[in-house]
Amino acid sequence: MDFTTALFSILTIHLMASISPGPDFVVVSQKTLLQGRKAGIFCGIGVCAGLLVHISYSSAGLTAAFSHSANFSHVIGILGGSYLIFIGYKSTKSSFSKQKESQANEKRNVSTQSAFWNGFIVNVFNPKAAIYFVSLFSIIISPSMSTEKLLFVIISIIFVQMTWYLIFIFIVTIPSVRIKFDNKVYLIDRILGVFMILMGFYMIVTYIFQ
Repeated sequence: MDFTTALFSILTIHLMASISPGPDFVVVSQKTLLQGRKAGIFCGIGVCAGLLVHISYSSAGLTAAFSHSANFSHVIGILGGSYLIFIGYKSTKSSFSKQKESQANEKRNVSTQSAFWNGFIVNVFNPKAAIYFVSLFSIIISPSMSTEKLLFVIISIIFVQMTWYLIFIFIVTIPSVRIKFDNKVYLIDRILGVFMILMGFYMIVTYIFQ
């Protein structure tokens, strides 16, 4: 498979993975719908920064640590699931609060400080990303690949991920679209919070009984 065809294949695969409702997309959606466009963008940047961590050790061959150390992989998976449960609980709890206005103002103030780290931590503590990137890079990486081409692949993957987030964030924050969400913002907060809790428990159970 030539470089261009392989690159197109992995970028298509990654776009589909980005669109799928995984932990990354859920946390970006929550930040965007509840705290606005700026928070959503910062959260998306945090996710992409987390991707760079996974891409770095994947391309360097450090993912062998996961395949040869089941305990290490399990610990990371349980920590990631626990963090999802934590932020899901906070989201669900705040949706039942009666102090809606004060909470909304507080969220706007802290959104740029916390959104990035929410996205980063959720992505980094997802050990399945290691397996995903090893599989993805196996399509294109070869001993003869130059550093320039590898950097181009990495930049392209990050570009695809962030472009999808920016398109999604822009659409759901258009005033005519956003107003439809505003009336049910706490219901959305509750649903996304419960979804993150369920995903967190799923990750923990998966890695405990794996």
